[in-house]
Amino acid sequence: MARVSSIITNFRTGEISPKLEGRIDLQKYNEAVQTLNNMVVFPSGGATRRPGTFFAGRSKDGGKVRLINFEFSDEQAYVLEFGANYIRFYKDGGLLTETSQNITGVTQANPAVVTIASHTFTNGDRIFISGVVGMTQLNNREFTVANTTTNTFELSGINSTSFDAYTSGGTAAKIVEVTTTYSVTDIFEINHTQSADIFYISHKDHEPAKLTRTTATSFTLTDIDFIDGPWLDENDTATTLYASAATGSGITITASANLFASNDVGRYIRFREILEIEHDAWAASTSYANNSTVRHNGHVYKQVTGSTQTSGNTPPVHLTGTETYGSINWQYLHDEHGHVKIVGFTSATVVTADVHEDQYGNSRLPDSAVGSSNANIRWSLGAFGGSEGFPKAVGFYEQRLYFAGTTGQPQTIFGSVSADFENMTPGTLDDSAVNFTIASDRVNVIRHLLPARFLQVLTTSSEFTLSGGTGSTPVTPTNVNVLRETTFGCSQVRPVRAGNSTILIQKGQEKVKEITFDLDTDGLLGIDLTILADHIPRGGLTDMVWQQEPELILWFVHTDGRLVGLTYDRANAAIGWHDHAIGGTGIVESVTAIPSGAEDQVYVSVKRTIDGSTVRHIEFLKPVEFGTDVADAFYLDSGLTYSGSATTTISGLNHLEGETVSILADGATHPDKTVSGGSVTLERSSSKVHVGYSYTSTIETLRIEAGADDGVAQGKIKRIHGVTARFFNTVGAELGPDTSNLDRLPFRDSSMAMDQAVPLFNGDKEISFPAGYENDARVVIRQSQPLPMTVLAIMRRSNTFDA
Repeated sequence: MARVSSIITNFRTGEISPKLEGRIDLQKYNEAVQTLNNMVVFPSGGATRRPGTFFAGRSKDGGKVRLINFEFSDEQAYVLEFGANYIRFYKDGGLLTETSQNITGVTQANPAVVTIASHTFTNGDRIFISGVVGMTQLNNREFTVANTTTNTFELSGINSTSFDAYTSGGTAAKIVEVTTTYSVTDIFEINHTQSADIFYISHKDHEPAKLTRTTATSFTLTDIDFIDGPWLDENDTATTLYASAATGSGITITASANLFASNDVGRYIRFREILEIEHDAWAASTSYANNSTVRHNGHVYKQVTGSTQTSGNTPPVHLTGTETYGSINWQYLHDEHGHVKIVGFTSATVVTADVHEDQYGNSRLPDSAVGSSNANIRWSLGAFGGSEGFPKAVGFYEQRLYFAGTTGQPQTIFGSVSADFENMTPGTLDDSAVNFTIASDRVNVIRHLLPARFLQVLTTSSEFTLSGGTGSTPVTPTNVNVLRETTFGCSQVRPVRAGNSTILIQKGQEKVKEITFDLDTDGLLGIDLTILADHIPRGGLTDMVWQQEPELILWFVHTDGRLVGLTYDRANAAIGWHDHAIGGTGIVESVTAIPSGAEDQVYVSVKRTIDGSTVRHIEFLKPVEFGTDVADAFYLDSGLTYSGSATTTISGLNHLEGETVSILADGATHPDKTVSGGSVTLERSSSKVHVGYSYTSTIETLRIEAGADDGVAQGKIKRIHGVTARFFNTVGAELGPDTSNLDRLPFRDSSMAMDQAVPLFNGDKEISFPAGYENDARVVIRQSQPLPMTVLAIMRRSNTFDA
């Protein structure tokens, strides 16, 4: 017999039920949904269409880039565009530029010549032009300056003879850019952390560096000039070293055996002196000749009064310069150490070096390390550089800056002096630098350091925590506690902190793990988040970022170029995956996010082929909340918006030259157009126009489970004869049993003016379902127009045949 039943899939509350009154939370939403393409699951209500992406700019010369966030504050947040040997910056939805300069003329010539009185540009500068009236083909584009004069310059390679004539206005501004030594391959291996306006960078083949924000539009990149360390263990061979001088630049360091290589340039060498052998201890009421030396409290001082004098009762204690104690002027020389930085390679036994400052600002080697007669074995090589390589990982924890994962010591962690991030001076005091090697039965190459309740040390094979032990005991050089917590292994992709959990992509790149503290085990617990929809990440994930506003979403980049989302609200047991193919066959290569008012702004780098050339568009997702006017809804990719006096010509679309684009004009759909000469001509005059690639959003339910008398309904013949879909702020949708049989739902009624856009709809739409008798019984809802759609519930009326 046939049984009539009803099933509700409610995306607002996460209810999935074979009965009207049944409830299952949103964590199980995957059990009801087969496909979510370009739809985002929001735990606060509904499955809503992904907003479109707004065009912010192109990568330099179209090259591959990695996007990384830099957040000085919520108001001063930037997206860093790391490309081949450069960094550029995005802020407020566009490229960061210096102060703009007013254009007074542009020629129709080959090349185009721009006039700006007393401009400050130089040949090779990259500039951004906007606001030109008349010759609109120049607007919102990047150019290279050439052949400058006092008041003019050429736009390199730009033939403007066929452009519209320049009328007035417009500005040009130099694009802010920093030169680097990171190749295209390097940029995806960079690790980073940040403290206020300093962005620390680590890479296995480059010296640790820092990007410093000096003003809102000024950045500098420099290698970190560490103070005293970190160091390898002191030499235990017969090889001796000596320096040609105790102070100065370009001194010679000579080894008794082959020790150096050309890649040691930039590496440090530390010399140690046995103070008890080389210097008498300071004593009171003692006669000291001029230039004699004494030791006190681990430091060496030189008598520089000019004559023999007798000491008083107070020993010298200053740590820099010269101070007077009684009748004697004591000059501070050094403690038991001194170090140099290698600046030139001569041979395997000879290098040149500069004497480097110690933590007190003094630049001097111990006298016992100077001269061939003082060659000795008391030396240490720097832990970074040369055959050791450079650290892969960097992170902050308890007011220390930590580095880890060098080639030579892949399991060793180096921590700075407390609250002095670039000072690696070793010692046994509580605030001295920390140096610790993980002892383990497996090779654990450290890839990431992430601060949490403890410092999380994420390696290729396991996940560890570093702390000072129980409670709030801080880490010190003599109190380091490292515990192995889990054994998943982490990929090259930098993990993120989401709420109170760490989210990492496992080393195989196809699984996403949630690492969180578990009270029952008093340790970390790893939960597989991909088990809910393991087909989505299959093939590999290559980048990720955490978006906290307006909803909690983790965004991933798939190896095939899709953007993948994971709604992640652990506190409310709301976890769900969704797939996002970018419009225009775009291939996503990188993702990041920065705060931007009420919603975090998610940026993506998208590889596209435009007008026969490969380019990378830098785009950001528009806000989900666009207001109550459908004209403000933005559901196009790599799009731009015109807002102004009603017009039929939309220009400034050079980034979409030759492409077929979709259009939303004053809140209503418009026939597709092809961009030519950077513009499109509308069929009706409009004042607010969105132009970009179209994309399709789809919800498809799983096979129905409802209504069987003698067991489950799976495998039995069913027929859906009616569907009610509940919408929120929606205009336009199609519904049916599969993608080949969809009916467009009516949203315009007879009360609406035909020359005005359809207003946003809230409520239920009921249709007679055109489905036959089958085992699956699915429902598909699709939106292919550049309009909003949020689905709150799908209510199906069906028959299940038990016979």
